[in-house]
Amino acid sequence: MASETLDANDMVVDFKALKLALGEAINRFDHRMAIHRDDPLREAMAAVHPDSLIVFDRDPTTEVIAEELFRQAAEVLAQGFSGASANGHVYEIPAGRLRLERLRVWETPNSWAEFSVS
Repeated sequence: MASETLDANDMVVDFKALKLALGEAINRFDHRMAIHRDDPLREAMAAVHPDSLIVFDRDPTTEVIAEELFRQAAEVLAQGFSGASANGHVYEIPAGRLRLERLRVWETPNSWAEFSVS
């Protein structure tokens, strides 16, 4: 994340606001299996675990997932966000104030993929 200025709390962004804004996009991958739409086992896996698949039109590499999350996060930052936490505190990210420089997805503790747009 990058910004030309700090917010009223002297931060680029409050990570709680970021978590609220992107939580659904990130949680979509939690305990799910990413597969290609043409995977020969897709129907069999869907029959056993119908809610556990994320189907991609491309090979679901860590790089592809990083790119997808980058584009979703960049869109949220461009549009802005306002949402309340469980205790009712409202968190906001003003539209266009932040610039997403890169996004990293860890596959294992030692391997990751990073996506950025120049």
